[in-house]
Amino acid sequence: MLKPSGIMAFVLKVDSNFENCKCLLLRRCSKYLYGNWQMVSGGMDKGETACQTALREVFEETGLMPVRFYSANTVEVYYDAERDIIMTNPVFVAFIESEQHVKLSTSEHDAFKWVSIDEALKILEFPQQRENLLNVYENFIKKEPMEFLRINIDDIRFRCNRNSRLDNIFFQKRNGLV
Repeated sequence: MLKPSGIMAFVLKVDSNFENCKCLLLRRCSKYLYGNWQMVSGGMDKGETACQTALREVFEETGLMPVRFYSANTVEVYYDAERDIIMTNPVFVAFIESEQHVKLSTSEHDAFKWVSIDEALKILEFPQQRENLLNVYENFIKKEPMEFLRINIDDIRFRCNRNSRLDNIFFQKRNGLV
């Protein structure tokens, strides 16, 4: 059994009939992959599950709170030559309401854009990112997602070593208090 090393999450904004879908891309400003456009991604904190990590990263990197959250039922796998390890990152899908506004984590990203799936496929540089986005398109946009893959956000509790206030912020934002 493999343990996840991080996560990847596609943040989507769709209209009520699923015809107009936009995917959020973030531009990295940190030393690692500087200037690269990507989806939400990040490493796991000690004691976190992959689901907790994905929700925390979506909130930390974008300030957004999903209204529906899913496992994409796939895993990004790649070799990190610098650390000589194979990375395994479960993929998640976060649907947000269109009236939410992005608030970037400026230590990691300096720009964002909402783009169509076709535009995102042209912008994403890594083949597995494009493959995972195509999977998301086929199974979460073109058709109603499988209920089995839905993750109940209200059941997830955060255990964050870096930011003990995040659980409280998440609760407040989820309940319309901030």
